[in-house]
Amino acid sequence: MPKIVDWYMQGKIQIGPMVTHVMPLAEINNAFELMKRGESGRGVVTFQA
Repeated sequence: MPKIVDWYMQGKIQIGPMVTHVMPLAEINNAFELMKRGESGRGVVTFQA
């Protein structure tokens, strides 16, 4: 993992295009359903305090 972070910080890889879904924490159950069905490869669940 540290090497991937280094590559990202050096601009060698882009993370954004790898993200398939972004959802708020309130939709966590939907995120799990997408994963179970194989419809979300790399989802991000956001949390705002």
